Amino acid sequence: MNRDLKAYLIRKRRRPRGGSRAGLFAGVATGVATGSIAAFLVAIALSVASVIGSAVAVYAYFARDLPDPGEIERVEDQFKTVKIYDRTGRHLLYEVADPRGDRTYVPLDQIPLYIQQATIAMEDKNFYTNPGIDLEGIGRAFLSNLRGESVQGGSTLTVQLVKNVLIPAEERYQINYARKIKEAILALEISRRYPGREGKDRILEWYLNSNFYGNHAYGIEAAARVYFGKHVQELTLAEAAMLVHIPQYPGMNPIDNPDVAKRRQEIVLDTMVRQGYLEPEQAYAAKQEELVIRPPTERYEIQAPHFAIYVRDLLER
Repeated sequence: MNRDLKAYLIRKRRRPRGGSRAGLFAGVATGVATGSIAAFLVAIALSVASVIGSAVAVYAYFARDLPDPGEIERVEDQFKTVKIYDRTGRHLLYEVADPRGDRTYVPLDQIPLYIQQATIAMEDKNFYTNPGIDLEGIGRAFLSNLRGESVQGGSTLTVQLVKNVLIPAEERYQINYARKIKEAILALEISRRYPGREGKDRILEWYLNSNFYGNHAYGIEAAARVYFGKHVQELTLAEAAMLVHIPQYPGMNPIDNPDVAKRRQEIVLDTMVRQGYLEPEQAYAAKQEELVIRPPTERYEIQAPHFAIYVRDLLER
């Protein structure tokens, strides 16, 4: 029996029988209410403590094998495709590609704003305000998984960066909760280490330079050259929208699946309109633009081959 209620009833037994029955009931009600509120608050406190304790235990368990989040900065130091130019520095003679793919790092201020906006619109519309993970998306995914649907998660741009750079290749495509928990912990830690607008800009820069865009192209600059024979700064809105969707489905690129790539380009433009990045007229004009896709055979043509190969041999030695 509740302690307050028990003490109250003992006191009432000692009083003369002529006491008010209404007063007895009022006192019992007060005691029950006071005890119930106290018990309720204690239960909430215990539940919160249990949740916090469980979260700390989960973090400690997975943190044992996590890579250092600082490794994310090595994106800038990855192998870059070697380009041999003539003495003017303007005419490309030969590209020596990394066997792992074409890679060239470009600072964010050299990437057109509409590429940044299109990427955020498609991948993570709350990128600049979320803590690195999408709590609402995780909640939806958790309920979906409880219903027996596929294992999924509220993937953000930061989580995808973690997957691309920090998660070992052999784990990257495993479908399990352990990998997703690791990704979430690392995304939270990276967002903590790189706070504010400046930090988010760095994360976006790393993301755009580490994405796989199909056809051996890693990073937005390599994608611009592979598909359009241009530097990223030279891309039109229509061309940019064609590239932004590729990391989701690398096989749906304008070389291998031009019709599908065109439809997905229009989805990107429509999404930018809905999120306020474009006016409908701008999207319509971009959809009408005729795009010239660079044939794959043009990618590694050699000009001045004797000189270019001589320089490559010197570099290799």
